[in-house]
Amino acid sequence: MCFLWENILINIPNITPKQVFESCDRMTSVSQKTNEGKSIMKKNFSILLLSTSLAISIFGVQSTTSSAASYTSQESISTVRNSIISKGMTYLGTPYEFGSSRSNTRTFDCSDFVRQAYLEGAGITLPSNSRTQGAYIKSKGSYTTNWKSLKPGDIMFFMSYRGNKASDYQGINRNTARITHNGIYLGNGKILQTYSKKSGGVRIDTIEGTQWEKRFLFGGSVLKK
Repeated sequence: MCFLWENILINIPNITPKQVFESCDRMTSVSQKTNEGKSIMKKNFSILLLSTSLAISIFGVQSTTSSAASYTSQESISTVRNSIISKGMTYLGTPYEFGSSRSNTRTFDCSDFVRQAYLEGAGITLPSNSRTQGAYIKSKGSYTTNWKSLKPGDIMFFMSYRGNKASDYQGINRNTARITHNGIYLGNGKILQTYSKKSGGVRIDTIEGTQWEKRFLFGGSVLKK
């Protein structure tokens, strides 16, 4: 019986597993000695049951699992989007390294940075590179080819650099073009990203009228709109 309540109570605020274990041990020890102890155990168990019911009714049983599917209200989604951006901003200036290690945050390449911001800000583990992240967004989330329709926290995907003029990108099939870069949309025409050592690592750039607007393929998120 104690095992059952231990598993329920460890999810209730302000009640620690240690407290539950000690309570169960005391009740068990007393009950094994005397009939009076059995009566005490029943009384204590009733109190424990009542406390549990009250705690559940007030606080609810909390889940330790975080996923995109758990964000049900527009307000909570907005909070998560802001959290993704906030976590990403803490890495401004972090050095760029192509093929950076996914096991530390000393350096980032573009997709490693996006992955880390989503992991810390939303509890979502994205695939490890920009192409697989793009495929993941298309299969499990929603996306658009108009960057001006994006929301803060969305991921932007780009093709390779060909030049700064619009004519440099004419004739390219953007539906099949290879993804070579991604970053996080901040809103107000800005992107949070990292793409080279020379550029200074994680930084903020303007989209409109720049290579980023011309290279843009699509953007979106696994978060509900």
